[in-house]
Amino acid sequence: MEARASLGLLLLLLPLPSGGLGEQHGGAVGVSSPQGSAEMESGRPRSPAAALGALFPPSSRGRSRLGIIGGHEAKPHSRPYMVSVQSGGVHICGGALVQQRWVLTAAHCIVRRLKGPVKVVVGLHHLWDRGAATQSFAIRTACPHPNYNRKTMENDLLLLQLSGPVSWSRTRRPIALLRREPKAGTACSLAGWGVPRDPAAALQELEVAVLDARMCNNSRFWHGGIAPTMICFQGRHRGAAPTKGDSGSPLVCGQPAAVAGVMSFSSARPEDPLKPPVATSAVGHKKWIQRTLRRGCPRTRV
Repeated sequence: MEARASLGLLLLLLPLPSGGLGEQHGGAVGVSSPQGSAEMESGRPRSPAAALGALFPPSSRGRSRLGIIGGHEAKPHSRPYMVSVQSGGVHICGGALVQQRWVLTAAHCIVRRLKGPVKVVVGLHHLWDRGAATQSFAIRTACPHPNYNRKTMENDLLLLQLSGPVSWSRTRRPIALLRREPKAGTACSLAGWGVPRDPAAALQELEVAVLDARMCNNSRFWHGGIAPTMICFQGRHRGAAPTKGDSGSPLVCGQPAAVAGVMSFSSARPEDPLKPPVATSAVGHKKWIQRTLRRGCPRTRV
């Protein structure tokens, strides 16, 4: 499964304001690297941190897409489980409310590099809305999967324990985990806010279909870079794809909708049909998720 060529990788995080990593939004928990490319190592994506110097070459600045490509605005509060994970008041990732005090997102969304309080906002539709429909919480404990690997992007999951319980309402409701791994061809969806440059930015959603893992691993696609606990998928329409700011958002499938996975990475060119987006399977990590929800994890300062 050794890679024969370098492939692009995109962690779907937001670019930080000027100043770079470690200089904005102070605190112990912050954001991992912004969008960019990273070479492949041992058939799977190498750590984005190893390629920071190559991120956002000058010729590409200002031309990248700012949200879900080919999606549409979600019906307000039709996804009451969606949360915005924010650092210093800036949206960095999506997430899913899975219990009254717990949010599921991607491990690469938060690293101990930047300063600034990290919080979770529940009940949003327009990103900057802070009305009665919303609640904001500090993070009490951050629980990354113990086997998260920044080089291969395996086990890219994080559970955030909130500082207080969410009050249930029509705009704030949890979502369950899917019982079985979705098969190739399964219709699913993904939602996110993308890059919040518009104060009126509304939640966008995208219909997708699960792809065959063997196809995603062949030499024309991810060339062995897809682990058994990853889900490869593509937009229902040509060129439709998640992009920056959509990391951590839940891939939901079935009726009623349930979390199948968590958005992890994509190509440096999100619309590239040969490098479809990839989610970390929640089904494949269900035992760890359920155990952490019951017992918590060693307290991590945030």
